[in-house]
Amino acid sequence: MSMAISKEDYFNLKEYWDYQRLLQYNRELLKQRLAKMQGSVFTQLGPMNTSELYDKIWVDIRDEDLEPIPTGWVSEDEKYRFEGE
Repeated sequence: MSMAISKEDYFNLKEYWDYQRLLQYNRELLKQRLAKMQGSVFTQLGPMNTSELYDKIWVDIRDEDLEPIPTGWVSEDEKYRFEGE
């Protein structure tokens, strides 16, 4: 079972956790956007499963492409949550 980020762990490794949470936010955002596009992307064989695009797109994402985490965001993955979220 994943554990949330404790205050002590966060303050000891603030830059690390901030970056990990930024990556996680953008992973979740990409998955949500691809899910919204489902049924709108086609190949010569017909509709494409947009979830298959995730890995192809994510590998090309650069740090400057990452969107900042909005205030109040809570990760879907518990290991990227703060204690109490």
